[in-house]
Amino acid sequence: MDGPEHVSERLVSLLNTGDIDAVLALYEDDAVFADLGGSVRGLEAIGEAHREFFESGYVLSLNHPAVFESGDIALVHWSWTVTRPDGSPIEGVSAEVLRRQPDGQWKYVIDNSDGAAVIGSGTHP
Repeated sequence: MDGPEHVSERLVSLLNTGDIDAVLALYEDDAVFADLGGSVRGLEAIGEAHREFFESGYVLSLNHPAVFESGDIALVHWSWTVTRPDGSPIEGVSAEVLRRQPDGQWKYVIDNSDGAAVIGSGTHP
């Protein structure tokens, strides 16, 4: 089975092609997604957040992961780069909590795409 960091790699591939239904299969039903714009819970709201990102024309790429596993829970941090349609970059770091499912696959429980940056942003769960 793939490790938890591979879920993020798959998410990027699917997000950059606009396959939102396949993106949502990477999340638990009651997962939380957070970014500097706020946080949302549940697949419908998460799908809308990802749809908005895709429609913006931004392209996401992952740089370097740090993975910490304890049993069926994992904390994954990524450094990432988003390229805007004009070619200018945005960089950041994520903080993701994933849970191993009974079938061995990993799914997001919490996907904080902006990591510690949300602390001063007023974003709350």
